[in-house]
Amino acid sequence: MRARTYYIIGIVSLILIIIWLHIALLPIGGIFAIVAILTNPTNVIVWILPAFALFGLAYILRAVRWWVLLRPFKTKGNPANQFPMLVGGIFLTYVAPLRAGDLATPYWLREKQGTRFTAGLASIVWARVLDFAALILIVIVSGFLIFGTLTGQVLGYLVSGIVVAVAFVIFFILIRNDRFVGLMSRIAGRLFKPSERLKDEVPSFVENFAIDLRTDIGSRNSGWAFLLSVPIWMLETAKLVFIAQIFGQLVTLQQSMFILGISYMTGHLLAILLPAGISIFITQTAAITLALQGWGIAAAASIALIDALVYIISLTILGAPSISTMGRGYRELQDVEEVTVLEDKEDG
Repeated sequence: MRARTYYIIGIVSLILIIIWLHIALLPIGGIFAIVAILTNPTNVIVWILPAFALFGLAYILRAVRWWVLLRPFKTKGNPANQFPMLVGGIFLTYVAPLRAGDLATPYWLREKQGTRFTAGLASIVWARVLDFAALILIVIVSGFLIFGTLTGQVLGYLVSGIVVAVAFVIFFILIRNDRFVGLMSRIAGRLFKPSERLKDEVPSFVENFAIDLRTDIGSRNSGWAFLLSVPIWMLETAKLVFIAQIFGQLVTLQQSMFILGISYMTGHLLAILLPAGISIFITQTAAITLALQGWGIAAAASIALIDALVYIISLTILGAPSISTMGRGYRELQDVEEVTVLEDKEDG
């Protein structure tokens, strides 16, 4: 799809969010009550600006982490000039379904800095794995601090974390096995059998991606990237502490990390089908309502809305210009290029 199509999807998504919110917030006056809150100078200066500051710090660390993950591929550039590509991709993921930004980011990286598409994609995929690992750790630790025990809900999240860790270890072992990679490439080729061109190209793409992914996983940089992932998500999940104060609600740091950790994990899984902005808002509203007993859906949706607006405003300011700086961007994705040609461009 062309870039214009994604902007249209983003606008339609925003309209649907506003309609849904107005209905959900009718008990407190609808969407107009939020407008009154946002136009109050005290709320903006004392509570909303700190939330923006936490968001900004988190995304600076994200850029540094991506630069670290790209180091094994000898990628040119630094966190500063890679920042527009990273934020532009996240912006697209937030407003468009099918995690469009996760494909756009490595494409832009290839166009601007000559890094193989599969290498850039591997770095993005590995970053998402580290995100989930960090969120699981945050949920377990914050849950233990809240409940003071490893029984019930906290034990369930601990077991989930162990299952995910075991699954990752198995995956790491398999992806380093050439026979397994060969099998997956043949399966991929058969899935695309109706297209003779893709039938020939997809297996080589899968093999190149597997090689690049295990290169990133097997490097020391992965350890540093994980250490950066934890503070990234601590900063992002701490925003709820400030936002809740706008509504006169006291939320501790542990509660903030526990609630948003759950909602972000679930929301990013749903983002495969929905724009991440919508899916995270829905899961966040549900998590706040269920975890903080006594809060009605209107109060929970209001707090989730402010958190979403911090994202939307920040990503619009940073993401939309970033997309325009990418030059040809998605217009070139309209051109049917063979995967082998995509890879040969960097080698030529």
